[in-house]
Amino acid sequence: MLRPFSLITLLAVAPMLFIPASVGFIAMMAIQSEKVVFAKTIKQIEQQSIESKVAAMRSKVDSIVDLAAYRKSVIQFDLHQRLKQRVEQACDIAHNIYNQFSDELSEAEVQHIIKAAIRPHSWNNGESFIWILDYDGVFHLAPEYLRHLEGSSIIDFKDAEGREVIKEEIEIVTGFGEGYLWDTFTKPGEPSGQQYKQLAFVKRFGHYNWYMGTGEYLDTAVQGMNQSLLDEISKIDTGNYDQLFVLDTQGTILLSSSSPELIGKNLSTEDALNATKKPTKAFKYEWLDSISRSDAKHIYVKNVPNTDWIIGGMLYDADVKSGISQTLTTLTDQYEMRISNMKSVSVLSFVIAIILSLFLSVSVHRRLVSFRNQLALKNHELEHLNVTLEEKVIERTQALEQANAQLERVATTDSLTNIQNRYAFMNVIRLEVHRSDRYHSQFSLIMFDIDYFKNVNDNFGHDVGDCVLVKLTELISSGLRDVDYFCRFGGEEFVILMPYTPLEAASETAERLRCLVAEHTFEAIEHLTISLGVVEHIQGETVEMVLKRADLALYESKEKGRNTVTTIQAASSSE
Repeated sequence: MLRPFSLITLLAVAPMLFIPASVGFIAMMAIQSEKVVFAKTIKQIEQQSIESKVAAMRSKVDSIVDLAAYRKSVIQFDLHQRLKQRVEQACDIAHNIYNQFSDELSEAEVQHIIKAAIRPHSWNNGESFIWILDYDGVFHLAPEYLRHLEGSSIIDFKDAEGREVIKEEIEIVTGFGEGYLWDTFTKPGEPSGQQYKQLAFVKRFGHYNWYMGTGEYLDTAVQGMNQSLLDEISKIDTGNYDQLFVLDTQGTILLSSSSPELIGKNLSTEDALNATKKPTKAFKYEWLDSISRSDAKHIYVKNVPNTDWIIGGMLYDADVKSGISQTLTTLTDQYEMRISNMKSVSVLSFVIAIILSLFLSVSVHRRLVSFRNQLALKNHELEHLNVTLEEKVIERTQALEQANAQLERVATTDSLTNIQNRYAFMNVIRLEVHRSDRYHSQFSLIMFDIDYFKNVNDNFGHDVGDCVLVKLTELISSGLRDVDYFCRFGGEEFVILMPYTPLEAASETAERLRCLVAEHTFEAIEHLTISLGVVEHIQGETVEMVLKRADLALYESKEKGRNTVTTIQAASSSE
């Protein structure tokens, strides 16, 4: 059994060891916990940012693939329309000349004027041109390399497959007035053994037993469309984080935003073809080593259906992390300040603990009862310090959550107009299409842009243009419902999604918005107008399809002279 002196000594010494050690341990655990929470938060932010950019890259590639598939599917349709338009334009020119001079000049003089007016009409470096023949097969207007045949009959002319195409053309114009036919010819300047398929359109002129026609080689149309499509894709690639590339199934690089010097070179495509059959989150290919860095990346490739094109995108983790470096720096500064505060509190607590233990040691010798009371009081103070420390941890955690919310708002809000940006709108419309397909609910789109907005920037400056965009956004927002989604789609183009709204109601809203803008007086520029296109989502229609129809409606408003509203439903349209 301990003697009273030994017990008092033990009670005096124990606080000097136990209390400071306890305070130090608690402080260390709190600091370590803060470090773990901070590291986990940083990792989550980086992972969420990477996943978001990867999803955006995949969405971009999918959208481009859909665009390419659509463009390639309508090559022949566009070719038919283009040829008919060229011939009809030439016929209009000829009719105007005939109506103006037929009563004043001789037939030969009128014919000479018509041929002189139409002769310069050629396309594709002279491959395509307007020709004039009569029903006897006499060549009245020929291109430069066939000028020697003018005035001669070529009615027995045959194409590379032995078809008497001149007689077929005459049968079409005399029987139907106009029409198309396919033939096969060599190209001017190409080897004579190489044959190319050509589409021709002919139309009866109505005077002198003449008919006019033109043609275009199918491979020329395909090459032109391919180059136009590659130019569009290169403009889509903003160079923000992801990088686009296009190649064909033979391994030829058609487009590489990161290494344009590789365009036209041939690389192995075995891995790329395998990836289009079973795409994964991330993969590495030897054929990409020469156009990509060695650090961590995500690659997504997809084959354009029914074509030999493969479209892909690359995204580097380092680029995404670099893009959020400012946010991470801010969070790190806040974390370091919290750690510094916690260390200060810990040191202060430790000093207090030492003083307390010394005081308790002296007091134990004087009065044991007083010692017990003082010990209880100081324990209560220590608990209060712990509660205060926890409250600070909660406060800092709430600040971190607010910073995360701010980051989300920045990612989904247009920085100039403070309305939704295109990224946020694409998420909303995908959900709305899903809800419409599942629950058969209605929604409509209004797409509009500012008429002649480039003139505002050119004449008044971009600062005035920005003010106009902000004021226009406020004006349009004031005319919408709380449930409507309003976003800046790009530049001066905007989109409004109206849930549970049929086409007629959306069209009335669009007309009201058009009048609201047209009647408003803007500072500096006074007045401006907008052109609007309105569509209603159709069951089974994809996001890209409904946006495409909205864009076509907007384009039709532009064609009608701007400052108007055009509605489109299904395949037909009405103003």
